[in-house]
Amino acid sequence: MYYEIYADSLFLLNFTLNLYLLLLVNKSLHRTATRFRLFLGAVWGGAGYCLVFFLPMPMLVKIIFAAICVNVGSLVFVFRPPSLKGVMKLAESMFLYAFLLGGAFLMLMNHVKVFRNNMMSFITVIACGGIFVLIFYGRIGKAEEQKLKPCMVELCKGEEKIQIHGLIDTGNSLIEPISGKPVSVVDKEIFEKLVKEQEKVDLGFRVIPYRSVGCERGIMKGYEIPEIIIEQDGMKKTCYNIYVGVSEGKVSSKGSYQILVHPKLLQG
Repeated sequence: MYYEIYADSLFLLNFTLNLYLLLLVNKSLHRTATRFRLFLGAVWGGAGYCLVFFLPMPMLVKIIFAAICVNVGSLVFVFRPPSLKGVMKLAESMFLYAFLLGGAFLMLMNHVKVFRNNMMSFITVIACGGIFVLIFYGRIGKAEEQKLKPCMVELCKGEEKIQIHGLIDTGNSLIEPISGKPVSVVDKEIFEKLVKEQEKVDLGFRVIPYRSVGCERGIMKGYEIPEIIIEQDGMKKTCYNIYVGVSEGKVSSKGSYQILVHPKLLQG
């Protein structure tokens, strides 16, 4: 028995499904990848699956090649994890979403006659996949909003660096009023270790208005830090020219973290 295969349709189908999976992984990682890298990662996934389909090799070798070279390779390229732990975290997320997406298609195939009759249609697969991705995307967003997420933060000013514990505060809505940039909040003691008194004038001093429990309105001193590096779950993101508000007291009463990271720093 012979089958006629259209390479362009095979590529486009796998490109789109890989893009769906990369978007879901990216959402769960607070959107640390650029759109361009997501697009190129999906291209590699689509091309890789076409290559696997046509290569004359045993099925087991094809499966291993697809899992490592295609799937994991695209994740490494798109998200650039700094460690093996980061790679494993990415792979775990992608395979979980692939399993959920596959389960959703299986449910439709078993229970929806229209889908079963048109399951080989390119438009049907892409459209249904897109709907499920939108549903999963929204669910991920709601789950992430309910979490307080610990992380490691490195504050950098020239050759001087300080590494501290942080918390990604989803309730933090502080912004610098002139530029509209997000503001993270750091302990005064930590800030003064990094920045000497005479250096503060060079860091773009700002006045940051805020509201908090027990203090209806207040004013916080803010400064622009040249570079901060945020690490969470084996993934790192570097942000430049970031405003921090200097807290007069401890941001954590127990001292378990020294900076409240604005969630928008992990987006884009």
